[in-house]
Amino acid sequence: MSRKYSNELLKKIEERQEVKVINGIDVLVKNLPDCDDKGAMDPRLYKDTKKMALMMKIMPKSMMKMDASPKSIARLRKMFNGVKSVPTAESNITIEKMTVKAEDGYDIPIRIYHPENKVENSPILYFIHGGGFFAGSPDVVEELIKLIVENENIHAVSVDYRLAPENPYPTGHTDCFTVLKWVYENAEAIGADKNKIVVSGDSAGGNLTQYCTTRDKELGTGMVRAQMLLYPTVNMAGISDELSTWTLDKYEIYPKHKSVITTTLTMMGGDGGASSMLGDLLGTTDINNTYLTPYMADVTGMPPTLVTFGEHDFLAVECMAYAVKLNKAGVKTKTILYKGFGHAYGDNIGVYPQSEDCAIEMGKFIRENCK
Repeated sequence: MSRKYSNELLKKIEERQEVKVINGIDVLVKNLPDCDDKGAMDPRLYKDTKKMALMMKIMPKSMMKMDASPKSIARLRKMFNGVKSVPTAESNITIEKMTVKAEDGYDIPIRIYHPENKVENSPILYFIHGGGFFAGSPDVVEELIKLIVENENIHAVSVDYRLAPENPYPTGHTDCFTVLKWVYENAEAIGADKNKIVVSGDSAGGNLTQYCTTRDKELGTGMVRAQMLLYPTVNMAGISDELSTWTLDKYEIYPKHKSVITTTLTMMGGDGGASSMLGDLLGTTDINNTYLTPYMADVTGMPPTLVTFGEHDFLAVECMAYAVKLNKAGVKTKTILYKGFGHAYGDNIGVYPQSEDCAIEMGKFIRENCK
């Protein structure tokens, strides 16, 4: 139960936050708690990332090759599947493991999280992990889920959907929607209110979340009360317009941190980055559809949505563009930008104060939209 930062830093994030108008919408900007340099990385993150970025620069290109080959997938999974968070929740959260039957008979593993202090008819969080559709697991995001369960005294469910490329699109997507239907049908047995389901996911899990809410809207099933998208991939097809076109010029970068920031940005995103191979990994050439690229969809009628991303995230451009799209469509949207951060801060509970702040903001959003 040992955070790697002081509570003072956590308080400073809240004290220094401000609402700014960016691209015509209100954005809650979470400034660094102890640094005023524009475009700078969080000093703790910079220290942790600097060594890795240096290794990436000197590493032979053959070792950095990213494709759908078994060797590449194994290497990427080793990189993506590490658990970085440290235990932070202090109460006795019960975790129940079971399976849900998929459309083809496969048993989808799920985890149900029960708070120590149960509240009758509480909301229920349905969380879908990230990992580029080919990696990740419920283990990676477990501390994030547990912290929200503890803070809000709610129940939660996470899903271990089938991964690509062994299971091509849309297998993982339909697994997640199947479990959403199960959560709706079994919420009362869990101890929650089926009318207060909040679906959330990080990165690829954000895309899977948006798939679930889109199918819910299309079918008129009304299962989703709200959704929370953590640095989601929403423009896989690379739809290009004034807001969505990726260029390095759209990032404010502190000169002393430029080498580290640009190395991580160009490896994971942008032109020719890892995100460009998602279609191959998913085993489909049809990425130009509204499920894999929700940025091209009519988002009118979507449930209240939280979108959060880091200043130096390789997906920041498309996340911001999607937040603007939701706002323009009249969707109740809260957008949170973490200065000095990149991707996957939800995986670092107890490591960085911003990660815990994100969990707190997610809890607030659930509370505000499940009254």
